[in-house]
Amino acid sequence: MLKQRVITALWLAPLAIGGIFFLPYDYFALFTAAIVMLGAWEWANLAGFKDQAARVGFSVLVGGCLYGLYTLPELGILSVGLAWWVLALVFVLSYPGMSKAWSSEWVRLVFGLFILIPCWKGLLLLKQQQNSELVLLYICLMVWGADVGAYFSGRKWGVSKLAPKVSPGKSWAGFWGGMVSALIIGLGVGLYVDMSPAQLAVLMLISSITVAVSVLGDLTESMFKRFRGIKDSSQLLPGHGGVLDRIDSLTAAVPVFALLLLVSGISF
Repeated sequence: MLKQRVITALWLAPLAIGGIFFLPYDYFALFTAAIVMLGAWEWANLAGFKDQAARVGFSVLVGGCLYGLYTLPELGILSVGLAWWVLALVFVLSYPGMSKAWSSEWVRLVFGLFILIPCWKGLLLLKQQQNSELVLLYICLMVWGADVGAYFSGRKWGVSKLAPKVSPGKSWAGFWGGMVSALIIGLGVGLYVDMSPAQLAVLMLISSITVAVSVLGDLTESMFKRFRGIKDSSQLLPGHGGVLDRIDSLTAAVPVFALLLLVSGISF
C-alpha cells in the first residue's frame, strides 16, 4: 500500500503543479473541469447510483453545467456554495438525526452540484488574480499544511473527538493543530509578499475561516461515505482512493476562500 501511495504521488504531484503554474486560463479551466467531472463520476456513486451509465451521465451533466456557467460572474455561484456549506454543517452536526431529509439518491445527487460547481468557479476566480500561481499554491499549502498539523497533533493529544458519529478518527486537538499549522503558513506568505499589518490581519481571518471550512469538507464526504457504507469514493488513484478523497477539503476551502478574497479586496 505504501509503495502504491508513493508511486501515485510521484506522478500526481507534478501533474497538479504543472496545471497550476504552466497552464493559461482557458486550459486551466479545462484541466480543472476534467478533475471536477471525475469527482462527479465518483459523487454519483456516493449518492447511491451504482450503474456506470448513470454515473457517466451525471459526470457529463456536470461538464455541461460548467460549460454553461463558464462566463457567468463568480459571486452568485460562490454565494450558493457558501450557503451549501452552512447547510452541510447542520447535517454533519446532527448526523444521523437529519439523514432522512437527504436519504433520497436524487437529493444527494443534487448536493454534488453544490459541492463541485462552486469549487470550480472558485478556482477560476483565483486563477484570475494578479499573482495567481502564488494564490493557488497558497490555498493548497494551507489545506495540506492543516492536514499534516492535524495528523501529528491528533496522534499526540487527540482525546476529545471532533465528530465521532461522522469521523471517529478526528479530534479537537487535530483541528487546532491543523489551524496553527495553516496560520503559520499564512503568516509566512503574508510577510513574504510584504502585506501591511491590516492586510495581514484580514488574511489571517480569511485563512482561519477557510481552514475550518476545509475540515467541514472532509467531514461532509466522510458522512456521505458512512451513510453509503463505503470506505473510498473510488479506486482511481491507487493507494489514495478516489479523486474526491484527495480534494474533499479543497471542495469546501476553495469557494469560501475565493469568495472572501473577492469581498475583502486584498491581493497577494
